[in-house]
Amino acid sequence: MLQKTPKWLIILIAVIIVAIPAAIIGLIWLPGYLNPVETSSADTSWITLPDEELTALREKQAEEAEAAASAASKKAAEEEYEATHDTPSKGMITIESCLIEDSYVMLHLTCEIMPKSDDAQYHVFAQAVYESGTEGTEVAAEAEGTEIDLSFALGSGTADSMLDKKFVVCVLSDGEYIAVSGSHDITNPEAAAYKTTDRNDNGKKGILPAASMLSSSELANLGTDQCLYNVKLGNLCSGSGIDYAYNGKTYSFSSSVINELDIVVSRLNSQGIQVTFVLLVNSGCTTLIHPESRSGSAYYYAFNTADSDGVALLSAIASFLADRYSGGAYGTVDNWIVGNEINARGEWHYMSDIGATAFTDEYAKAFRIFYNGIKSTNANARVYISLDQQWSVSQDTSKYYTARDVLQIFNDNIALEGNIDWHVAIHPYDVPLTDPKVWASSASVTHSNDTAVITMQNIDVLTDFLGQDDFLSNGEVRSVLCSEVGYTSTSGQETQAAAVVYSYLQCMVNQHIDGIILSRELDDSSEVAQGLSLGIYGKTAWTYYKNIDTDDAQTYIDKASATIGVDDMTTLLTER
Repeated sequence: MLQKTPKWLIILIAVIIVAIPAAIIGLIWLPGYLNPVETSSADTSWITLPDEELTALREKQAEEAEAAASAASKKAAEEEYEATHDTPSKGMITIESCLIEDSYVMLHLTCEIMPKSDDAQYHVFAQAVYESGTEGTEVAAEAEGTEIDLSFALGSGTADSMLDKKFVVCVLSDGEYIAVSGSHDITNPEAAAYKTTDRNDNGKKGILPAASMLSSSELANLGTDQCLYNVKLGNLCSGSGIDYAYNGKTYSFSSSVINELDIVVSRLNSQGIQVTFVLLVNSGCTTLIHPESRSGSAYYYAFNTADSDGVALLSAIASFLADRYSGGAYGTVDNWIVGNEINARGEWHYMSDIGATAFTDEYAKAFRIFYNGIKSTNANARVYISLDQQWSVSQDTSKYYTARDVLQIFNDNIALEGNIDWHVAIHPYDVPLTDPKVWASSASVTHSNDTAVITMQNIDVLTDFLGQDDFLSNGEVRSVLCSEVGYTSTSGQETQAAAVVYSYLQCMVNQHIDGIILSRELDDSSEVAQGLSLGIYGKTAWTYYKNIDTDDAQTYIDKASATIGVDDMTTLLTER
């Protein structure tokens, strides 16, 4: 009888039967598991497909990958654009400088956030002084950026001249131009000058000469350093005889007026005397008169900066006069005063009352035109704004703005559109004019910035005012010319003489004063009728003034001190 097989043996045999195939399969599968082949979702090499279908699949996958990358790049670019750009508005771009270099105008632009635009371009427009917004002519374009330099031709002396233009940066947005900067003018017209005539700075002693005495030697005998002469532009432009080509156009000026100026300048220069011209618009040439000034009647009028004809004529006059009187046969004019007591709106620089700010802004336009025309001819010339003595209080608000307000507005305007090296001419007469005792105490004359008037006693108020940081020119205090001041002899010749000595010495102790021009050499009949005898010729004041800068000066200082009633008048002076 066969012995029965044990149960445990049957189980062992079964396990062996199952395990052997599994082991075989494991030997085949395990190496792949431990060392898998790297694949990607894009890898189709393992798929067994016809070649055409496989190619199409791979192309589709490539297109999808490219589209995804493009979308990601576009999104990143959009995010970056939004972070670096903003809706265009004025002030987004700053014109840091606007300079003449060689025969080009060079602009340097900066911005923190670039303005959005249709074409990613900055467009520079050249504007006349009376244009604003996006008016003007495009002169340059440059790809956008946060710091850009660009240039265009100056065109000096041609119909395309940029000398008297201002410049604004615009962008194209939704098909329209939008100004994204303030306007900016050229600030170094002297870089275009073809003359650098030596200045005749011999001293501070000046006087308003009598035309009838120009041929005499009296001015030289006085020891005169400076003289001033009024140039009436209405007369200059109402005649003809002397042609001048400028910016593509020919102008004709009065030969009789020019002959007179030739004689004045050459005779004064021949005596070693420095010449200052005062540029005035009188009646006689409507083109020169501002439209807001044509309805009134006054001694002199505001310059026409409101239209192309006025601007062109002013520019031509500036260039012509500077060219003629910057060395050579006709002599040299070193100093140029634009207008007369311009804050005296109702009489000496007439314009309808449009407010001090608008009034001064119009004057600033004219000043730049003359400044550019003069300095681009003679780099060494000085150009002055003219003010009267009404500093913080006006005698008549219907006729006058205060000198302080006008000066502040003028400085703000010039600084905003590009600072230039302007100077100040002031008429520091006493108030009232009939009182020559300039040294005397007065509630109207103090050494405070709130003083009602500025006279030679407190001229330091003006030079201190110009010493403020926002008034400086290249870190220096702008100089002052006391271009018209006088004292009547009706209270006695000794008193007049003492006032002349005191005022001269006050100029000498203030380093910021260019000179003092006494008004005048001879008495003027119209002034005498008003009780004023301002002339010094033939009077005690002439002798004192003649000797004030000689070895005998102390003798006359002592005499003047005695008249004032002090031991030493120099103790009354204010040094600066």
